[in-house]
Amino acid sequence: SCAQTQRSTQGAMVPVESGRTLVYECGDLEFIARTGPGEIALYLPDDYRVLGQERVASGARYSDGDVTLWTKGNEASLEIGSRRLTSCQLNPARAPWEEARRRGVSFRAVGQEPSWYLEIHPQRSTLFVAAYGNRRVLLPSAEAVIEGAEEVYDLTDGQHDLKVEISLQYCADIMSGQAFDNRVIVTLNGERFDGCGSALAPWWDQT
Repeated sequence: SCAQTQRSTQGAMVPVESGRTLVYECGDLEFIARTGPGEIALYLPDDYRVLGQERVASGARYSDGDVTLWTKGNEASLEIGSRRLTSCQLNPARAPWEEARRRGVSFRAVGQEPSWYLEIHPQRSTLFVAAYGNRRVLLPSAEAVIEGAEEVYDLTDGQHDLKVEISLQYCADIMSGQAFDNRVIVTLNGERFDGCGSALAPWWDQT
């Protein structure tokens, strides 16, 4: 396990799972965190910091002297100089999208009944995962072809044929109601999957 636990008489360092991407929303400000062993990286709107974990009685605390983050459960507070943001809420639904963006994915889509997702990494690979993670197809990426108002990707490896049709129109996820910019149709070996998706801008240079 990546989780590490350290204890002392002054307090405890709670187990932190390394390699997680977290999204916190604090009213009109949001920030992204990336956990590591004994530290956490913060991607703020105009700054990037790596904070070391400190021992506290409960929850988890990270600081570099100027910026301090406290987390407990799904809530956090962030102190930046004299400014303190409280009641920051973890948004788990955003985490897979930010994690994909961190890995260089340029487009991501999701669908329901059954649950599936698609990730297109330019010049590298396209991943399609369905059947609640039990069905997984990874194919080399290819350039999109413009067909009318749609972007179309035709991918194959000789065993699987994957077609992705992306149209620029409003789309709402049928389970969460989350709004997306694109309607997406995925066809795998003749089986059709309908869903919604969005383009992802690259992460900061620090990643």
